[in-house]
Amino acid sequence: MSLALNNLLICCRQLENDRATERRKEVETFKRLIRDPEIVQDLDRHSDSKQGKYLNWDAVFRFLQKYIQKETECLRTAKPNVSISTQTSRQKKMQEISSLIRFFIKCANKSK
Repeated sequence: MSLALNNLLICCRQLENDRATERRKEVETFKRLIRDPEIVQDLDRHSDSKQGKYLNWDAVFRFLQKYIQKETECLRTAKPNVSISTQTSRQKKMQEISSLIRFFIKCANKSK
């Protein structure tokens, strides 16, 4: 596995971190790495070869899916009766999550 792809794997694993601040930091790293042409090329090659032992687009999507589940669970279990600013923050967080999904899909589709 290339060093760049290994960095993406480490980043993906950090997206599952229990600490919200760590996950938030890794989202920016994830966006940067997923735009890297070398990583995109490696993900394409491994996705086309269908070898399960390498990181491919499907595996990265599964990591992203776990991140989204963790974030939505945090939002779902949060107190319902809160201030307007907290509600606004939650809405912004939901928008960020959906924006990340769209970003990932665009990157994955653009590569093919």
